[in-house]
Amino acid sequence: MAKKTKSIAKVSEDVAVLLQKLVRLENADDNGYCSCVTCGTTKHYKELDGGHFVSRRYTATRLMKENIWPQCKGCNGYLKGNPIPYTLFMIDMYGKEFVHELHALKNETKKFTRDELAEMSKEFKDQITYHQFRVVG
Repeated sequence: MAKKTKSIAKVSEDVAVLLQKLVRLENADDNGYCSCVTCGTTKHYKELDGGHFVSRRYTATRLMKENIWPQCKGCNGYLKGNPIPYTLFMIDMYGKEFVHELHALKNETKKFTRDELAEMSKEFKDQITYHQFRVVG
């Protein structure tokens, strides 16, 4: 029986998971620890989420690296992203104008092609491999 082709939505979701892992790895120290950008809790990157500033349900910002930062499961889940400290972090990191642009982008629809997603997937996997060699844990 022929292998069933994944839907573009599923491929996009797989790429989003890779990007979230990459963001956590990039922010980890050599021992694999990084901090939640909203509460400061430090944990191993495998114990943190890649929290989206603008919800991942919006396609235009889902795969934007600038929109994703390490967050503890409490802030990302229970506190629904902990929006006030996240907003302050984003303003401090990028400025108010960029934060407004991100929020405006959520109203746009971005459709990626299979080829674009495949290219992103390969790029993220390569970067993850590089950072995993750097991180001891």
